[in-house]
Amino acid sequence: MPKSVAIGALLLIPASGFAAMTALELLAMPELAPHRWPILIPGLVPPLVLAYCGWALIPAIRAAVPAGLAAGIVWGTTLLLCVAVVPFVRSRRVATDQEAAARVRFDETLARLPADAPLWEWTRFLATRDETKAGAVLERIRHLDRRQSDAETMLDRGDFPLSYLGSLDLDPTPTLCDKARALLRRRAAPLAPKRPDSRPYTEIAAEVAGAVTAMEWLVDYDCACDAESRLWESTAGEYRNPNFDVVRLAELRDPKRLGRALRDDPARFSMLTPAAHLRAWLKFADQKDLREKALAGARELDHRTADAVEMLGENDHAAWTVLRYLPALDLEATTALCENAQQALHGQLAKIYRPDKDDPRPYEELLDRLGNGAQFSALEWLADHGCPADAVLNEAESLVSAYQDSPERTAMLYTLKHLPRRPE
Repeated sequence: MPKSVAIGALLLIPASGFAAMTALELLAMPELAPHRWPILIPGLVPPLVLAYCGWALIPAIRAAVPAGLAAGIVWGTTLLLCVAVVPFVRSRRVATDQEAAARVRFDETLARLPADAPLWEWTRFLATRDETKAGAVLERIRHLDRRQSDAETMLDRGDFPLSYLGSLDLDPTPTLCDKARALLRRRAAPLAPKRPDSRPYTEIAAEVAGAVTAMEWLVDYDCACDAESRLWESTAGEYRNPNFDVVRLAELRDPKRLGRALRDDPARFSMLTPAAHLRAWLKFADQKDLREKALAGARELDHRTADAVEMLGENDHAAWTVLRYLPALDLEATTALCENAQQALHGQLAKIYRPDKDDPRPYEELLDRLGNGAQFSALEWLADHGCPADAVLNEAESLVSAYQDSPERTAMLYTLKHLPRRPE
């Protein structure tokens, strides 16, 4: 190998490494120019170097390809790739400056928008890659008094962004349901390809994702979309390599899915109905201004005891919710309720630290660990309502006794000791 070629190669190797690192930095934001083109540098330079090493190590190839030609191809191409990073960087700077200017225009235009502007004036600001800005716009939309009527108008004329249907704090009324389903059908119709598998699914992936998101919200709020989900599933299936959204579309037709949010997790207190699960009512009991209304509504549920039994056996959070409000729910002390409540209490009490005699801890610390001691109130309710709770009562007494004496601790031990005992 000529000495000059070797020196050039030694200089190009660190230069190519620098170019590759710069290219990787550019690839961290492929949405901006030069997009994914910088991948050529780390993608081609290593194979070129390996090819040159193979040429140098294999005599047969070295004899067939002259040194000058081999070095010219490898190091010349490497040099071009290294130099290419310069326009790539310049392109990124231009794109970054344009992006910054666009953000300034976005902020200025948004600031000039009247607070009572129609919904369609606000939704155009959701088309931004800045999730923080989009979130701020959504929050302002949720406080628009006219958002419901404006949404229905946009659904009628077809310019509503379906992917945001469940994000605007709308009421899932029958009218909104009908208008949204009609738009879903209209949006799907022009997407059907002339021949199956003639076009890639990526062409409609965003449209399908938005439709699925909208239908999930509608179905969760008791607006059946069986026909619409079938239409979109059929349309998506005619494209090449559809993604998991087609499975989500099929899941929307599961009868158990219909009305799930209304039953278990409505967005607002006003959405609650007698058919709602106990957990849905207790969700609002933590809000001071709604606590009494939520508990009063919960006491009217004819399925509240069965719901409580279910929640007690679900997970720690659901069980804790029931135990916290147990004395206020007017439940029936059934065998299933007694057993599940005692199991939940045992699970919570067993996790609490029991200090040794050489590590005294105040009784207030125990209450803090328990979450202010709502477990004791629940245990008192169980014992007073005839549940055989001796084992849990003994466990509670042992736990309380492990902490330092205080008037509150003495009162709690007295209460636990004098609760009705019914062996299991």
